[in-house]
This record gives sequence, structure tokens and C-alpha cells, in this order.
Amino acid sequence: MPSKTKYDVVIVGAGAIGVASAYHLIQNHPELSVLVVDARSGPGEGSTGASAAMVRDVFSSWDNHVLAKSAIAFYRRQMEEREDLRTPFPLLDLYGYLWLLPESHRQEYLDIVRRSGGSIDAETLTVDDLRSFPGLDLSPRRWFEGDDAPPPEPITGGLFGRNCGTVAPEMLTHFYCDEARRLGVEFLFDTVVQRLSFEGREEILLHEPTQRPFSFQQFMKGRLRISRVSFNDGHSVSTDSVIVAAGAWSNAILHPLGVATACSARPQFLFSISGSVVESLLRWEPPVRPLDAIEGKSRLPFVIFPTGATLKPIFRQRQIWVGCVDTVSHPVGTRENPARDGRLEYNMLKMGDRDAFATDILPAVTPYLPAFDTAGVRLENAWGGYYNFSPEGLPVLIEEPYGVIFIGGDSGSGVMKADSLGRLAAAKYDGKSEAPLFVGGSYRLDRLSLDHRAVEQEKIIL
Repeated sequence: MPSKTKYDVVIVGAGAIGVASAYHLIQNHPELSVLVVDARSGPGEGSTGASAAMVRDVFSSWDNHVLAKSAIAFYRRQMEEREDLRTPFPLLDLYGYLWLLPESHRQEYLDIVRRSGGSIDAETLTVDDLRSFPGLDLSPRRWFEGDDAPPPEPITGGLFGRNCGTVAPEMLTHFYCDEARRLGVEFLFDTVVQRLSFEGREEILLHEPTQRPFSFQQFMKGRLRISRVSFNDGHSVSTDSVIVAAGAWSNAILHPLGVATACSARPQFLFSISGSVVESLLRWEPPVRPLDAIEGKSRLPFVIFPTGATLKPIFRQRQIWVGCVDTVSHPVGTRENPARDGRLEYNMLKMGDRDAFATDILPAVTPYLPAFDTAGVRLENAWGGYYNFSPEGLPVLIEEPYGVIFIGGDSGSGVMKADSLGRLAAAKYDGKSEAPLFVGGSYRLDRLSLDHRAVEQEKIIL
């Protein structure tokens, strides 16, 4: 149960964006009473915990680039200043991204780096540079056995991003949670937010059957405000402001209020593999130097194939996580509706589809790495989470005049931008038009709004 009946701000969602918002909000206003509510038993246990947890600043969109670069710099600074974020393993490990590019995309990616004016730290690789990649077929002849479709595009080069790698999502969310709690933020876990309502304000006129306000009241300045957050256990708290950072489940809370986020949730799956083929890949030393080398040596980076398949090295466990951007045939939305059901029966292991490794993943990888279709690759596990996509692949930040802020639509890159998005949400609560970023400078908030949106389509979504 919450300790109070009234809070200045209630934040819905304790994923990376929610806890970062709480942290920056309380940093700006130590006097506020802030409650963070989450349906899971701890921070980052929803889609944040199920993600590949990769970070990069290589984006085609300037907005995504600057938001991610600022967040990565903040994570780096915290790790440098705190030993508990360096051991037993680091919060941030920038071993690089490697895009294996067909000719149809190679010049496009090089132009993205060139247009950044040096802000993107990346190096091009030639075909000769890639010949040492274990088992890589640069010019595959077919998709799979018996298929007569034109083969996948040959790889004609690569792009290696240096300010790219992985972040430990559990460590990150607990850092924000612990720091926010130390400053006075209260957390309420294992609790589902079922309803945001206008109840409890005598000056608001409500339709008797629906308890919804009359539309004309939205023009009565200061009158119409969200005043109550109701939970699945029958309890509720009153508040003046709500920040919804519930990721894929945000629409279930906001749609009943008539709030459209323009975002859609889609399931995404990851598979962990081991075996002799994996070992040979983990031993590879690319001919490029990452920011975080071990004993002066480069390591297998995060690899992206022309088909959208990805390989993430897990060095400590001698495994590789395999994924693939997949928006075909999977229903839009979540399997769960916590606002309706009063519970969140989300289980990332049950979401995993082990059969999809053979039917969807292997055909996207084996044309380029034929050894993946052998006994040298062993499937260890499968799990799933959600990407909350926006139309352009950039975040969405909207505020309703009755005290509701939504931050989300990160399109699978919420962890890598969480610090920046938390700063934006805190600035929006303050009524500011711009938010200061960690790397310096400021970011105009209405660029991510729906009414005055000013962003370019992101072309590099993984």
C-alpha cells in the first residue's frame, strides 16, 4: 500500500524510462512527493528486462542520435564515478556495432556518418577487412534448401560504430530506483494501475453514467485535472499530475481517457545459443578498435546482417543472443491488458517461441553464416518482450492539459535513450519548452509532440 493518500506526481511504469523520469524529477524538485507504480515486482522487469539492452548513437535521425549520445555519456560518467557500477561487471561495455552492408545500403550509411560532421564515431570496413569473420559468406547463393527465390544481397562492406555496445538493464534501473528512493521517491510494486479518473473534484461536472467530464470543461483553465489513480487492489491515491511511462501497456491506461499516443506495441523475440560455432565467433578479433577493448584487444561486436538478423555476444556465459526485427504477421498490441484485467500476466519466457528460431531466425542468418545450420549451434533459451513503435521510429512526448504526460514510443531503443527521455519528461512537468541534456545544450520538447512534431523518419531500427 502507498504510504500517503495524496502525491504531487504519480509515475506509471518502473522500466528504464519511468525510473529515469522519477530520478530527474526529484533531482529538480526535492520537495515533491512522487510515487512510482509498477505491475512487476521490481524495476525493469517488463520489456526493459526482456530487451537486448544495446546502446548506440548511430542513427539516421539527428534527434535519435543526440538523445542516445547524451544518455550513453551519462551512463559512462556514472560508471566511472561509482565502483559498484563497474564490478563485478560494467554498467556499460562499448565493444561496438558492426553493420554488414549490401551495396544498396552502404552509401546511405556512409552518408549518415558524413552528415553528422564527426559526431558519429564510426569506421568503414572493406570486403577484405571482413574476410577474417569466422564462416562469413559474403555472397550467399540462396536463402535455404530448395528455395529458388533470388538470393540475399551480397555484403560489399561494413560500418563499425564505436560509441556502441551494451548496457546492463538491471543495474541501470536499480541505479535510478535506488537514487530516486534515496531522494524521497516512493515505489509501489506488484500493483496495477487500472484507472486514471477525474473523481474527487467537486468543481468538475461529470456525466452520471460514465463519470466522464463534459467536453467544454477542457477550455476552463485550471478546472479539469486528473485527480485519482486507482489500483487493482481497491486502493487509490489522489494526485495533480500523472506521467505514463508504461511502454507497451501505456495505451491500455490512456485510451480510456481519449488520449492517442500514435504508438503501437509489437512482440519481439530473442534466442540464446551456444556451441562450437559460437565459440569461434566469440574468439574473433575484428580489425577495428572499439572504445572498450580488453587487454588491448577488440572483440566480437554486435553484428547486424542485411536481413535484419542480429548477433549479441555474451562473453561471460559463452553464448550469443540472436534476434531479428520482425513486424510481419505478429498482431499489433499486447497479449495482456492490465487496466482491464487487474493483473499483468506477462512472462518473457512464456512469450518466447522456440520453434521460431528454426522457422524465422535461421533462414535470416544461415545464408551468411552456413555453419549456423549445423550441430555446432545449440539453442539454449527463448524469450520475448515488446517494442513500442512510433510512426517514425522516434520517441513521443505529449502532455494533456488535465495533468497527464506520456513518454514512450521508443521503438526498441528506450534503454539507450532513457536518461535523456527522463530529463525531457521532468522538463515537461515543469512547463518548460526545452530540456538540458547531459552532454550540454538543450532539446526542444515539442519536436517529439504530436501537434508540432518536427522529426525525420528513422532509417536504422534494429
